[in-house]
Amino acid sequence: MGFDAFFFARIDEQDKYTRMDSSSLEWIWRPNSETLGKESQIFTHTLYNHYSSPAGFNFDILDSDEPFISDKKVDTFNGEEKAKLLMDHVDERRMHYRTNDIFVLFGDDFRFMNAFQNYFSMDSMIDYMNENHGDKYFFRYSTPSDYIDALAKKDVKWPTKYDDMFPYSDHKDAYWTGYFTSRPNDKEYVRRASSNFHASNTLYAQKVLDQKITDKEITEIMEARQKLFDELGINQHHDAVTGTGK
Repeated sequence: MGFDAFFFARIDEQDKYTRMDSSSLEWIWRPNSETLGKESQIFTHTLYNHYSSPAGFNFDILDSDEPFISDKKVDTFNGEEKAKLLMDHVDERRMHYRTNDIFVLFGDDFRFMNAFQNYFSMDSMIDYMNENHGDKYFFRYSTPSDYIDALAKKDVKWPTKYDDMFPYSDHKDAYWTGYFTSRPNDKEYVRRASSNFHASNTLYAQKVLDQKITDKEITEIMEARQKLFDELGINQHHDAVTGTGK
């Protein structure tokens, strides 16, 4: 598909702890080696803290963590306290990866509701960290591509993985396997409804291209299409929510 790397968070907790101990949270994945060999492989990175900000650095309005205040002239200055917390976190991560380049995400589900608040703290954090702790780490905004490019310049022997990630357990006795086989009738309804919805979209597009169609007919078609769309959404939602089993 043209991807250079794959970043993901959901890995079995026992597998993750084992990989942390052996600095194997990044690897070359060859899931079809028997038939495709090295032609089908991808560099894989396991996110350290799910896809969440480090603890204490959730700067969004949905969270209660304090902003990063780097101005020593104000009473709310907490730069050094926050800096120590972040350095400890990065040092901990560094123990479980094979290079000095550390990939740290900021955000989570529904975060960046207030972009200014987030970037104000991150700007302050980056400036303060580089000014006061730049002798050990250099902090910068980055992207997955930048990170992969940095790793490509290093002479590292990566471990190799050949099988898939299942069964996946995010905590003891909680395996994400039931949703493959649960509620087969509901899954069939979703497939049928999806087929009907996509077919109706095609018919709708063909109909509205007809120069003779009236506004009333367009309204009637749209109302019928919206009803089907809403019902399909409800069906898919319940399948997603109730389909996961231990």
